[in-house]
Amino acid sequence: MARSLQLFTITIMILGVIGVTRASDPDPLQAFCVADMTRGVFVNGYACKDPQEVTADDFYFAGLAKPANLTGNPINAAATFGFVRNWPGLNALGLSLVRLDLNPGGVIIPHTHNLATEILYVLEGEIYTGFVANSDNPDYPNKLYAKVVKKGEAFIFPRGLLHFQLNNGTVPAATINVLNGQNPGIQLMSISLFGSGIDSKVLEKSFFMQPELVANVSAVLSRFVNAI
Repeated sequence: MARSLQLFTITIMILGVIGVTRASDPDPLQAFCVADMTRGVFVNGYACKDPQEVTADDFYFAGLAKPANLTGNPINAAATFGFVRNWPGLNALGLSLVRLDLNPGGVIIPHTHNLATEILYVLEGEIYTGFVANSDNPDYPNKLYAKVVKKGEAFIFPRGLLHFQLNNGTVPAATINVLNGQNPGIQLMSISLFGSGIDSKVLEKSFFMQPELVANVSAVLSRFVNAI
């Protein structure tokens, strides 16, 4: 009986470890698998390029070196992505990078990454940032965890939770963000709700808004979705 209980306990522990390790992208089965963007094969990730055709450039990315051009940007901020789609060497490695640039007053719209946890590191300036936790208790609201993060400091956004960034300072701010997924998934809340074509009655009743206001907000976000 004691041995059976011990085996049961060990099994539960192993299953727990497996569950933790599967919380992000799975481990690769080879040293690397550079994405072959020319192949029309849809798998959980991208098909691998022939190793004989792989070069150092597949693992190199210069897209985060310079600040984004924010001229005419409606939110006065931008995200530059180092995801597998534009950095093939990331394929199957469970990692990606993002650079955020925000002018004073600039905001990165509240959003989620359903496939990755994120760490923000401030390169320049300071950022007011945070996330809203889930809540399964109707007696307690979703709690906000937020603060001002300054140059050289960092902040974590747990996987799938709504988060945001705002430059409340007087100088431009920049961050480098690391995510534990090659394609973290992005859902910008305002655009997803008001720019995706959801029936306006859903939005009117959900946000206690008049039809005219819903129409105006939807029109604005639809116009700027590509600029953002």
